[in-house]
Amino acid sequence: MEIHNNGITGQRDRSQLISDLTTEYLTGKFSEDGEWLGGIFSPGLRDKLFFSIAFLRSGRQDAIKLANKILKKIDYCFCHFSPMLSIQLLVKYPELLDEDVRTGLTNYAEEMLDKFLGSGLDFIGVNDNFPCMAAFVSLIGGERFHKPELYARGKERLDQLKGLFWRRGLASEYNSPTYSAVQLLAIAEIANLTGDEEARGLALRCEERLWADLLGHLHRETSQTAGPYSRAYTVDSTGHTHQSRYALYVLLGEELPVNVRNTLFLSEEGHEGEVLHQNIPFQQISAAWVADTVYHCPEHLVELALNKKYPYEFIATTEYSSSTDAASDQPAGDPAFEEDTYEYPAGCARVSTYMTEDYAVGVATNEFHNGVQTDLFHIIYRKNAPAVFQKDIATVYCRYIINERQPELTSFSFEDEGRKIGLQEKNTAMVLYKPRISRRHGVSSMKCSVILPAPYGKVEEIWLGETRLEKKCGESREPCSVYVKDGPVYMAFHPAILTDLGRKAAVRIENIDQFILISFYNYEGSARDFAARGFLLAGNGFAAEIGSRAEAGSFEAFRKQMGAYQIKDVLQASVHTRHTFTRKTSYAREGIVLECEYSPVSEGIKTMAVNGKALEQPKFHITGFDEGRLPFMY
Repeated sequence: MEIHNNGITGQRDRSQLISDLTTEYLTGKFSEDGEWLGGIFSPGLRDKLFFSIAFLRSGRQDAIKLANKILKKIDYCFCHFSPMLSIQLLVKYPELLDEDVRTGLTNYAEEMLDKFLGSGLDFIGVNDNFPCMAAFVSLIGGERFHKPELYARGKERLDQLKGLFWRRGLASEYNSPTYSAVQLLAIAEIANLTGDEEARGLALRCEERLWADLLGHLHRETSQTAGPYSRAYTVDSTGHTHQSRYALYVLLGEELPVNVRNTLFLSEEGHEGEVLHQNIPFQQISAAWVADTVYHCPEHLVELALNKKYPYEFIATTEYSSSTDAASDQPAGDPAFEEDTYEYPAGCARVSTYMTEDYAVGVATNEFHNGVQTDLFHIIYRKNAPAVFQKDIATVYCRYIINERQPELTSFSFEDEGRKIGLQEKNTAMVLYKPRISRRHGVSSMKCSVILPAPYGKVEEIWLGETRLEKKCGESREPCSVYVKDGPVYMAFHPAILTDLGRKAAVRIENIDQFILISFYNYEGSARDFAARGFLLAGNGFAAEIGSRAEAGSFEAFRKQMGAYQIKDVLQASVHTRHTFTRKTSYAREGIVLECEYSPVSEGIKTMAVNGKALEQPKFHITGFDEGRLPFMY
């Protein structure tokens, strides 16, 4: 396999640069004894292992000495990431570790290994970064510590990933700006470090499929992977530097104008206006970890990433597990005594993305897992062309919001308090919402909000129906469309059914700090509790149209064209359905009709159709690309 952009040498040079800059910026934030003095956060076990990998990789003698000091002071505990990190240190940098440090890491790794034997870290349709790391720990740990049972579990997990790719186009934790890179790293490291040629060959083929997801979703004109995203944090939704950019920089370097070198690593404090995942040091040491490998991406996928022909479509399938709203650390109760358990079903989803040079819009038919972090609908676009700085890139996403929670660029994650399904045909999308049942108590407002982050300045124009909002804020008592212009990109948002549970306005546009919110309301009033079934039947959502100056001409022409639409959206029930409800929605304008009928309570989808034909769900399809070249397709 050939690697683009100076091959493996280019990768290693960029990896070394990230480690060198991390070391340059962060060694001074430690005391000579290895105590953190930076003050921005308190490094835990995983963080200290990240620091150590960066400092050791740098090759600087003072940094190597400091890494050993840090490792001597570690308080070991269970962590899904740390066993992999410990094994990487032992296998890749043994000669740089002091004897007592090697002993400590060895004892910790051996103590943790049995925790990776169980089925909880298998590929079960949830957070695939965990089973990818578990496959690494099992295989490489099993080899190093001569544990054949553990090693067999590692090969079994690789076979599970292979099986997933035979069934579906994408992993369950697909196209995640944070976690897809962790998957890639773990599988690439298996290929790099195992002594088993069979396991290495399987890892390389699985890595190729993971790269097909990441590079297939890359929108080079914004230097960013386009949505939808299975799991997204605020930094991901907003289109700023995250884990996937680390891996993309190692592979592609300056082929992407906006990259980690001129954002996160521009200086010790990063780039002005940078949206952060936790903090600058954490992101820099995370980048050093993701970069500390050699990736194996076939040239044909690099060519796909860098030479897309527009318009471009990416459509694939993915599968997901069942879930509830319970926290991951909440103990399971006896189902026979759970009076208020509401379980989200497992299933298979269609993931689609449509791209032009100016924008990319993505939609998934269903949520990943419990959906609180799923960007089921996501737009990324360039405010200026070409987009050569972070300020030239902007995004749009959506959330259901209870009680006027406000998004913040500094927040770790802005969770969705609703459940949604989506439908897309090229640059037309439909997103249907209901509130999340666990949020039905003490409710003073309920709304679906289209969120436009604006860290570098507000959008150029917003129209509420036929009225241009000079101050970019306003409201309407009746449902009406909202139109947005920003640079060369145009957007229209048409409200679907907005169940009126009592509200002051149906549509409200607000400026909130560094965001613009376009909100469609179900309720606004005194705090109250809602009955479970009635809450689940509160309908919300919107149809969205995305266009550009190149496609539509003037913004006035776009508004006129997109204003000629019709939405029908009703709840239906009868004795024949035993009084269960289905929601039947259609959106139509000239040339396109989107239709969906589903049960809001059970989330069973009866039909999704485009122009009268059932929605196609190819396993893996990319415009102009021969998917038969990928492993595990036929």
